[in-house]
Amino acid sequence: MSETIEIYGSIVSLPEKPQDELIYGYGKPKEEQFWIREELPKYFEQVEYDKDGNALLTLQQRQYALEEVRRCKQGFWFFNNGVPTYITGKHYFYLQWWKLEDDIFADYRDTDRRYFLFLNHWENTFWCLGIVRGKKRREGATSQATSNLVYECIFYKNSFCGLTSKTQIDAKSAFTNMVSFGYRQLPVFLKPKQLNNKDSVSELVFAHKTVEIRGGKGSTIDTDTGHRSKVDYRAPTLNAYDSGRLSRGLFDEMGKWGKETPASTFLSIVSKTLVKGVKRVGFIECPSTSNAMTNGGEEFKKIWDNANQNKYDKTPNRLVKYFTPSYDGYFGFIDKHGLSVIEPPTDEQKKWLVENFVGIGDLTEEDIKLGARQYLINKRKDLEGTALEEEIRMNPFDEREMFMLRNTNCHFDAVLLSELYDLAKSREKEVVEYGNWTWKDGMPYTEAVWESCSKEFARWQRPKNFQIPEGDKVKQYGNLFFPSNDVQFVSGVDPFQNSIVESGQGSKACSGVINRYNTDENDSFYDKMFVSKYLARPATAPLFHMDMVLQCFAYGCQLLVEAKMDGGLRDFFINNNCEPFLIRIGDKANYGIDPNADNKVLLVNLWEQYILTHGKEGKLIYPLVIDDPDGRDGLIKFNVNETEHSDRIMGLGWTLAADYYKRANFKKNNKATEFNTIFRRA
Repeated sequence: MSETIEIYGSIVSLPEKPQDELIYGYGKPKEEQFWIREELPKYFEQVEYDKDGNALLTLQQRQYALEEVRRCKQGFWFFNNGVPTYITGKHYFYLQWWKLEDDIFADYRDTDRRYFLFLNHWENTFWCLGIVRGKKRREGATSQATSNLVYECIFYKNSFCGLTSKTQIDAKSAFTNMVSFGYRQLPVFLKPKQLNNKDSVSELVFAHKTVEIRGGKGSTIDTDTGHRSKVDYRAPTLNAYDSGRLSRGLFDEMGKWGKETPASTFLSIVSKTLVKGVKRVGFIECPSTSNAMTNGGEEFKKIWDNANQNKYDKTPNRLVKYFTPSYDGYFGFIDKHGLSVIEPPTDEQKKWLVENFVGIGDLTEEDIKLGARQYLINKRKDLEGTALEEEIRMNPFDEREMFMLRNTNCHFDAVLLSELYDLAKSREKEVVEYGNWTWKDGMPYTEAVWESCSKEFARWQRPKNFQIPEGDKVKQYGNLFFPSNDVQFVSGVDPFQNSIVESGQGSKACSGVINRYNTDENDSFYDKMFVSKYLARPATAPLFHMDMVLQCFAYGCQLLVEAKMDGGLRDFFINNNCEPFLIRIGDKANYGIDPNADNKVLLVNLWEQYILTHGKEGKLIYPLVIDDPDGRDGLIKFNVNETEHSDRIMGLGWTLAADYYKRANFKKNNKATEFNTIFRRA
């Protein structure tokens, strides 16, 4: 039974392992078992050709060629440090015969092996049209993909392959320096006869290649050898490859394409050329780092999210995604067996790495002792601001880091927020409780009772272990209800931004309750924590309004309402004897806060202060407040000038504003203009 391995969530089957004695490197000591590229035999220095340009191979040459073609098609087994190791045919072709643009051959790396195995798996999953590959800088992904383009033209008849990149100049460079150069370095038995000018800089057109045994009849090495195939490059336009059939495509750096060519739209057009009826006829690779969300990154993120094979049985765009952390396969931390040295190396690894990498660039022996992960962490510690952001963008540790820094309109420290997101995500199940507030015995305006439920049906979230102080939370004088805990708790709300009677449509209402101080002197963890977060869109306006009354009764707190589009919320409180729960700013005539420019400046600055103080203390316990990977909400993506998708940030932000005005004792002179500073990035 063949072995299976898991690669990026996919179960990949390996071919049946041959007998050990038939595996390359058998019998060598373990330490001498590693990938070794073999030079082309000297007997290929003399190759004869007929008048039509077809190679006339000797029997010896032909036997060698046949074996190499077999390896390129079926793959190759070799011993690596005592372990029988299989690489695919495409990977063998790339390592053995594909010369890189800097005139060298690629080294064996286990990270590359895993990608080629992953690629082979999805090439044989016929609903899949291609791979979106998130990567670090200089990972070699483009070189591998250009090798695969030419491989397609060599081994499959009537192949049409295409390449484009973020600009026409980049596409031309990849074609000239990788595709065309690599093709010219191939051995004669893998090089189809070129019909067009051998120095062509825009396309390569191949004829059927005939190889003969000297003195015999014409005989092809393999009936599937390249035949009437072509590879070209084009500028990144929507109609670049919009017709005909595409056998193989390389669409490079899609995370950096300009707005004039939306990458997701481009792929939806190209996908039609990859199928004929229900049959797949083509496959694409899309390797890329990510650019700013405002400059191509958002499109790439859309493609990436719709290519999540771990979420869908069949992805919406029929692509799958692939990512390798930057510390896996990082140059300078790859041992002689091609294995990544992520953690501190063994003595043997350290000795070899020092001998081969110290003195190259700024890598030192002390760096090597750390392993790749810690080395990259330390690099980040020495940087700040845009330099830090660039380092993370070029060398992301996970998928999210590819995109977290791409919103150039973010007002906050995105690196810190990323760390806080990881912390909140790791603790979410432990510290966050989901549920709903309801009236005791179904009697409104009495006592609010908490009922836990699943995340799917919860309108509220709260810390699991936080206890609201015992005692009367609400008192009644005459017909009016008054909050009793308005010193300890305060709330704010961002109501619906359009008609709230359209159930399930548009934005949601968000509200928070902040614990202004903790009654237990021995536990300050809950100080300044959002001890309640509401996010929902009930079917009708009165249902939402009653939810806000319930929340105020549950905590005994006042509520600051965004005044511009409250949908009747303040009137509901007034008409139901709950007017004392509403906050009026200073001596303004109306309850609520106006979302004007000054107050938006206030909101941004309050959030920044909160992140740098209480956020660092681990008090941002709700991950989606920091970043919503499936949407546009969250602090990382927040833009105060475009708040229509920022329900959480606005609702909790007005809660911070309510706390601020409480601290200012509602004095007219303590207004938001004192915070009128220039945004970090606006």
